[in-house]
Amino acid sequence: MAEPRIRVLIVDDQPLFASGLELQIAAQADLECVGVAYDGREAIALVDSVRPDVVLMDLRMPGMNGVDATAAITGAGVRAQAANGPSGSGKAGDCASVPKVVVLTTIRRDEAVFHALRAGASAFLTKDATPAVLLGTIRGVHSGLDLTDPESSLDVIQEFARPAAVADAPDPLAPLSVREREVFGLLTRGLSNAEVASTLFLSEATVKSHVQAILQKLQLRGRVQLVIFAYESGLAAV
Repeated sequence: MAEPRIRVLIVDDQPLFASGLELQIAAQADLECVGVAYDGREAIALVDSVRPDVVLMDLRMPGMNGVDATAAITGAGVRAQAANGPSGSGKAGDCASVPKVVVLTTIRRDEAVFHALRAGASAFLTKDATPAVLLGTIRGVHSGLDLTDPESSLDVIQEFARPAAVADAPDPLAPLSVREREVFGLLTRGLSNAEVASTLFLSEATVKSHVQAILQKLQLRGRVQLVIFAYESGLAAV
């Protein structure tokens, strides 16, 4: 039996650009374009009706912009994760009804990109990305994108994330075990599961289990949000 195709929703207010994306996706045996939206509100409605796996989200659109639309789309996943807790499904914030969001931007070092990542986007692409990078990113976020991907979000996070000034705040890593803290520290540096496994002399399966537990305990949607959490908590050098 053939693997189900990855369902992609395109959100962009430029019909010609959106049409080009649709053609690229339609040409792939493992991808399927399930809809095109031209503003953020339309995107939210389509997410509810067509249930995409991945959303390609333009940042700047009339009406509701891509940052606000991303927050609305991914917020359900964060709430579900918080409700499930560590004893939930084992895939933090990753339920079938919550797609991965890839934001599209004309400027790589853009504060709006950071806010979209903070709102729950899994990755970003500049609009001059090659078809190979576009398609690879769609497949990558669907399977779990590392920050070591060529279109890394780490440099944007480093530039725009600011530690919150909270006096006498409790330890933000209190829910984590000693081993989970070690894994957390390596993840903040953008290491892949394989690199973390090599550093700590663990199997990749064990590292993956630790990553899932960390995301659940800290109520984070994914690795990108974990790094943002680390920078804003003053823990990026852990």
